[in-house]
Amino acid sequence: MFAIIDIETCAGKYEYRQGRITEICIIQHDGLQVTGKFTSLINAECFISPYLTILSGIPNEMVANAPKYNE
Repeated sequence: MFAIIDIETCAGKYEYRQGRITEICIIQHDGLQVTGKFTSLINAECFISPYLTILSGIPNEMVANAPKYNE
């Protein structure tokens, strides 16, 4: 059993280390098939630039009412 994790952030480059998570998806897999899935938007309380909105498909309005990271 293993998990595949995908995250989206509000920073454009990983080296800036200021990006906060805006979406997380975790897929559990047993080697043959998907056995579980979790996905959630997260209100990172940061600005998502138009460039990142195009790249990820996640605009500021989409995460405005999502749970905050500590929730």
